[in-house]
Formats: sequence, structure tokens, C-alpha cells
Amino acid sequence: MTALASDQTMVAPRAVAIRSHAVLLLQIFAATLMIFPSYFDIKAVGADGYAAALFSYVLFFGWLAAALFGMHNPRAYRTPVRMALCGLWLVSLASYALMNRGELSGTQLTGADRWLLQLVVISGVILGASEFIRSLDDMHRILRALAWAGAFAGLVAALQYWKGLDLTHYLKLPGFSENQAVGVITIGSRGGHNRVTGTASDPIEMGVAAGMLLPLAIYLAVHDTGRSRWRRWLPVLLIAVAIPTSVSRSGILAAGIGVGVLIAAMPPAQRVTGLAALPVAVAAVFVSAHGLIGVLKQFFLAGTSDASIAHRVGEYPWVEQSVRQAPWFGQGGGTYIVTEVHILDNQYLTSAIELGLVGVAALAFYLIWPAVAALVARSRSADPRLRDLCAALAGAELAAVVCSYTFDSMSFPMFVGVQALVAGLIGAAWLLARRESETAAADGITDANEPLNRYLRASRETAGQPGGT
Repeated sequence: MTALASDQTMVAPRAVAIRSHAVLLLQIFAATLMIFPSYFDIKAVGADGYAAALFSYVLFFGWLAAALFGMHNPRAYRTPVRMALCGLWLVSLASYALMNRGELSGTQLTGADRWLLQLVVISGVILGASEFIRSLDDMHRILRALAWAGAFAGLVAALQYWKGLDLTHYLKLPGFSENQAVGVITIGSRGGHNRVTGTASDPIEMGVAAGMLLPLAIYLAVHDTGRSRWRRWLPVLLIAVAIPTSVSRSGILAAGIGVGVLIAAMPPAQRVTGLAALPVAVAAVFVSAHGLIGVLKQFFLAGTSDASIAHRVGEYPWVEQSVRQAPWFGQGGGTYIVTEVHILDNQYLTSAIELGLVGVAALAFYLIWPAVAALVARSRSADPRLRDLCAALAGAELAAVVCSYTFDSMSFPMFVGVQALVAGLIGAAWLLARRESETAAADGITDANEPLNRYLRASRETAGQPGGT
């Protein structure tokens, strides 16, 4: 018994230190992902040597070392998110092993290696977030970093859109250089309006990433009450600005799905407030950027009369022909090279060529399953903060599912990083909800709704006391 107590005394501080380091690395990852453009990278590493990726590599190899040396037991932290990640890894490795290298160019072979490196980036974030975050406070710390970094990206987008001022030239870290192959146009034009990228590499990427961040920022503004009101709502405003300034249908769609799921899952009073705020937000866009709403409406209603949509629909027969050449595991992850002739703007079609039909199923599972897990975790929790967080995460993840149909999402590092962090936080929320359920079971609670009923009864009793709210 004494020996066991001694072992626990030795292990506990080490476990706390690992968790603290992981939370800090995830905060830095979130900040660098949104602040420093991914087309600035370390030349010796290549396109996957951008700032946020480097911190994710540290997370992944730190997780691996901790597991190998007995400082962390991954088997104790099983989540649906890790299952989805493993599925994508298995299919990608099978495709990598089976691809016909003799028919691929040097650029395509490099792309195949980059795809595996990108999976390492994704894995570092998901495993680090889902297995080392042990409390809502830790999740709030990471979300604050993500929200404020997203706010900075929104500020950069606002200056690009309204002032034509591009700050991205000053965001290159020492030792990094611009990847000329990316060819980013930070301030373009669409429908007579500036179309800007913020700190992303493409306007669509900026719009979708901001749309995924918006429900998370709103969640913080509602529940992170230890901070002043302006510190909670300013990130919401700046992140929201990045969505219309990207002049992107995908960005509007992402925001609509993300915020819609959050509002639908809120208690009735908050739901009414959220619905009432939507017309105000639309009016603010109209006043600040006259004519922008009309342009976006025109693009949404254009259908196949829009040249870009017509081109994508016209690519379906060519995609089918390409998939027939390697129908099950594709020609290799990351090997599809976009040309002016064949622009797909659809991640599922791109994955069908690269990873085959099995790969499309694995990608869909990787994107959809975390959203399902978030909703299940929400149903198991009685904590209103965790329930709303699960709803916000589910909304962000469902936005990623839908918008992967409207652009080749996995080709854009900012989207990849935001989606991986959302999935990792879903894994952490799943474990928190499971721990709450196990605690309820230990207390002899058999009714699944009883924890929530207890919370509501306690709230009503508190409201009836002097000084209650």
C-alpha cells in the first residue's frame, strides 16, 4: 500500500506536467495557425514546414514518446475521434503502398509524401487535444487563443477589404521564406468588391475557417463570464467580419451551419436572443459594405449559370474516368495536381481520385463521426457549459463536412488545422461527458436525464433564494 502511494506521488506530477505542456503547445498551435500565413515556411522542410505545423510535429512526437516510455497510456483515452483518425491513416498508408510510382511525376511523388506529413500534423493536434485536455478550463484556454488569433485574422481581412492595406508581408517569421509555388493573391476582386484572404492562402479558406470559428467564439462570449464583455464579444465581431469580406459562398454556408446548430441546441431564451441577433448582423454587413449582400445573393442563386459551378459540374465525367483507373485505393494521397483545365473544388471528388472509393468513405467517416460524437456527448452531459460547447463543436465540424463538398478543403492548411483542433476538442469533450456519466452511475443515478433534472432543480431553488438570479 505504501509502495502504491509512493508510485502515485511520483506519477501524478509528471502527468500534470505533460498535460500543461500539451495545453500550451495547443495554444501556440492555434495562435500560429491563424496569425502566420501557411505559405511562409522553412525551405528545408518544404510546404509542410509552416509555423503551426512545426508545433503539431512536436505534439505528435511528444505523444508518441510519452506512450512509448510509459508516461501516458493511450488505451485509457479511447474516443470515436481517434477511431476516425485511424481509419484515414490506414486507407492513406494502403494507397501509398499500392500507388504506381512509375506513372507518377516527381511533383506527384512529393505530394504523396506531403499527404503523410499532413496526417502527422492532424494526428498531433487530435491526439494532443483529445488525450491531454482534462477539464473545461483547459478547453477554454485553448479556445481563447484560437478566438483571439481568429480575431487577428479578421482584422487583417478587414484592413485588406476596406483599406487595401495588406499586413501579411510583415508576418513572416525569421528563417521562413515565401513559398512561391502557392501564388497567393491576398487582395483580389469579385463582383466589384475586394475579395481578401486575411492570413489564409485563399479567400474560400479564410471564409470557411472563420465560419467554423464563429460558433466557438460565440460559445466563449456566452460562457466565459470571468472576462469583461468587450473581451468576450470583440473576437466574435472580428471573426464575423472575415466571412463576408472573403466574398465566399462557402464561408456563408459554414457560418450558417455552425451558428445554426449552436442556436438550435441552446435553451429557449438564448435561442430567441440568437435568432433576434441574426437580422442585426445582416444589417451591419449591409451598412458597412454596401452592395456586398446583393453580390453574395447573386452568387447563391446563380446555380449552373455561374461559370465556376458549371465548370465543376462539367468535371464529373472526367472524375469518373479517372477513378476507374484505380477505383479502390486511388492513385495516391496528395498526388492530384490541379490544372486550369480540371479544377474540381470538391474534396470528396479529389479524394476519390487520390484515395479511391475506400478513401472517400474514410474521409467522410473522419469528418462526420466527430460531429456525431459531439452530439452524443452533449446528450450525456448535464453541465450547461459542456452541452453548449459540444453543440458549438458539432456545428463547426458539420460545417467542415458540408464545405468539403464546395472546395478542396484538405489542400488548405488553415482549414486542416482548424478542423483537426475541433475534432481533438470533441474527443476531449467526449471523455469529459463519459467521466460525468460514470460519476453519476457511481452515485446510483439510473435515469439518463436525472443529472440534468438535478441541475435544473438546483437552478430553480437558487433563483428562489435572496440574491439568486
